[in-house]
Amino acid sequence: EGYAAKILYDNLQPGMNPMDERNLLVFTTGPLTGTRDPSSGRLVIGYKSPLTGTIGRSSAHQELALTTFDSAMDKIGHKAYHDTLNVKAWACFGCPIACGRHTEIMEGKYKGESGGGPEYETVGAFGSKCYVDDLNAITEAGYICNRMGLDTISTGQTIASAMEWFEKGLIDLETTGGIDLSFGNAEAMVKMTEMIAKREGYGDVLAEGSLRAARKIGPEAEKYVFQVKGMELASCGVRASKGESLSHLISPRGADHLRPYASVIDAFGYLEPELGINDKVSPFEDENKWWVKPFMELSMMTNLLGVCLFASITLAVKGSTWTGLYNAATGDEKSLQEMMEAAERVINLERLFNAREGFGRKDEKLPERLSKEPAPDGLGKGQVANAEVMLDEFYESMGWDKETGHPKDETLMRLKLK
Repeated sequence: EGYAAKILYDNLQPGMNPMDERNLLVFTTGPLTGTRDPSSGRLVIGYKSPLTGTIGRSSAHQELALTTFDSAMDKIGHKAYHDTLNVKAWACFGCPIACGRHTEIMEGKYKGESGGGPEYETVGAFGSKCYVDDLNAITEAGYICNRMGLDTISTGQTIASAMEWFEKGLIDLETTGGIDLSFGNAEAMVKMTEMIAKREGYGDVLAEGSLRAARKIGPEAEKYVFQVKGMELASCGVRASKGESLSHLISPRGADHLRPYASVIDAFGYLEPELGINDKVSPFEDENKWWVKPFMELSMMTNLLGVCLFASITLAVKGSTWTGLYNAATGDEKSLQEMMEAAERVINLERLFNAREGFGRKDEKLPERLSKEPAPDGLGKGQVANAEVMLDEFYESMGWDKETGHPKDETLMRLKLK
């Protein structure tokens, strides 16, 4: 990811339209990609994002490198998944986790369709968020996204937002071309997914993402959009994990639950002495967010090495282990601290890219409903997220200006970025 960020920063003209033919699509691997190290079959693709205008980053498995809604969730849980679908596990090269699933729909309208997934976030986006409990329909929507190159999180959340606009009377059957976008309408959810992919009818509007679609309706519609910097949120209870709230706020590519997956520390209760995290952290306090910095650097380290975040998402593979594997593969003699600093350098380089594009603290805001409406139930019942408190402390730990959110000169000099 570091190479991709450097190439983009050095070669893209500031303010360039992401759809400009001069925008770069940078494919990069890491020093452990394709080795026998665990979960090392990964590559990173960098670009300027058409959705957000920020730096964009996607991670994929290895072929090219080597070359919520409770009643619905009960019906689409583990048992239903395996009872309804023909499921086979698969793994990327060198991966002991095997998180992939190849599935086939066994009955109903979509019988015989097959493909990858659905995984957790796809089920959350098309299922819980849309109040759809038809696992076959959820799976078919995921297949469409896979075939057509759509992100399931953004697509599902955008359709869910449109369903709320429909419920609130902000759009109607005339707007949607006769499609009843009521919550729970599985057939309409699948149809709209296909229309988005093909940019047909109202799908052409939703294909721009939920924020741009909302702005075509008006300010009232923006209240029901779940996004940060124009990117849709995943199925995360960010009011029940303030670390996860911060992850969504500070991610360079917009709402992102994996950079880092902070719930592991504050909600799940993991500790990691290597990162200085020796004591339990409350998931409900807006303060005390210094620990997000080292955990974010560990997450970035996996991308720099060309390995999968899942190997370290719950700290199964430690930073010191990755450091040893890197040294063994390259003949280098880096310390864990040097590896963490390299990750910090890339985090700040991506921050510089976004600052050059006009992004900063003003853009790091959670949806109004998460910051003003207390969570109605669950572990975070009664909680709201105070972004301003979280950002102040986190910026200080990063050496970023509290007013702009941009790296300070002394931080850039320390990291040899200036």
